[in-house]
Amino acid sequence: MQCKYFYVTWDPKIPNGCKRFGIQCRDLPSKVVAQAGMGECAGFEAKKKTEQKSDKLDLNRKDLW
Repeated sequence: MQCKYFYVTWDPKIPNGCKRFGIQCRDLPSKVVAQAGMGECAGFEAKKKTEQKSDKLDLNRKDLW
């Protein structure tokens, strides 16, 4: 689930997919790749972490009161 190619499908019977290898499966795609004899998934790329903006107003700031 940490791979950028992992996605959730619309089909409840095969809920997981991999955009890199073009597969959809019931288990995690990384398990399917490992069971196919390929070892660990060679197509794994970590998802990019988005920076969270600090748009919340800090009510403890003294200049606001």
